[in-house]
Amino acid sequence: MARHSFVQMSKLSNVKGRISYITSHARQENLYATYRTADNTFWKNLARESQQEFQRSGTTGKCIEVRALISALPEIYTTFDPQLVLEEFTDKFRQQYGVECV
Repeated sequence: MARHSFVQMSKLSNVKGRISYITSHARQENLYATYRTADNTFWKNLARESQQEFQRSGTTGKCIEVRALISALPEIYTTFDPQLVLEEFTDKFRQQYGVECV
């Protein structure tokens, strides 16, 4: 049976809240692995600076602090160590696009 993959991108206005949610074992019972390329201080500073810049710009609406990218991988990846797959994909994405990731 042919499988289709997908990529979903969404705008996030609360990066600290999202990171807390996806890295909390108590709140995320279905995650196989988590990985971050920057510590909480980085994300806290990014959120603060984004909010400050948004206010200075005079723009109305919600401040977009970060974008979330969710990608489905081919089923063959279920046979590999989830932590290793996550770290390899994340590190490659970080290297290619020059962005921090969680």
